This record gives sequence, C-alpha cells and structure tokens, in this order.
Amino acid sequence: MIARAALLFFLVCAAWPAAAQQTDTEFARLETAFLESDADAVLDGAAGRVEIVLFGQGGMYRRTQARHVLRDFFRRYPPERVAFAERSSSDDGRMAIGRYWAQRGGAPLVVRLLHRADGATWSLTSIRVEQPSIIRTSAP
Repeated sequence: MIARAALLFFLVCAAWPAAAQQTDTEFARLETAFLESDADAVLDGAAGRVEIVLFGQGGMYRRTQARHVLRDFFRRYPPERVAFAERSSSDDGRMAIGRYWAQRGGAPLVVRLLHRADGATWSLTSIRVEQPSIIRTSAP
C-alpha cells in the first residue's frame, strides 16, 4: 500500500513540471500571436466556440466569427508590446493575465485568456480585453 502511494506521488510530481512547462509554452505562443496581430495563431487550439469580450461587449463566437472579431481588434489597436506576466492553473482551467500596449499609446489594455480542459486536451475558451481600472485601492 505504501509503495503504491509512493509511486502515485512520484508520478504526479513528475508530471507536474511538464504540465506547467506546457502551460508556459502555450501562453508564450499566444503572447507572440498577439504581438504579431495573428488572429489565426491566437485561435490555433481554440475550442469550437470562443468567448470574446472587448471592452465589455461581445459573446460566444464560432472560430470563424472569432477570427473576424480579433482581426478587427488588431486593425483598430495594432500592438506595440504584449506581455502575459500573471499565470495560474487549477483543475479545470488555466488563465493568463497580461498587458497589451497599443501603438496609439495610452495605458496598456488588460488581456485575460482562459483555457479549459476537455478530456486530456486544453482549449482556449475565453479572450477578454478591457481598459485598466482607474480606481486605485490602498490599505487604510
């Protein structure tokens, strides 16, 4: 019994870095796709329907519709710099939160990407772009 538990623990620990590395690689790929304004590359590996919300407006789109929405976004806000610095994972989702600096200047936009598990594979299911919050909070 102890040997089985030890083996299971070893297998989980051995798989954990590979899963984390795969997540990092996927988010790095998406960072490049956003920087290159490549809607096709952003949607590579996306679910059949993807939620896209831009500045509070949007909804669920089929991949072909999502491609048009992203192309229009990139046309209106061509990127100067993109960085996904915050990443998190749970049993049912992987999220990256990043900043998107448009060539036109101004404060960087906030981009949130969500992947969900579908069996053994992960699919991009949500893209949200919003203005940064102007409200600053501080401890009393």
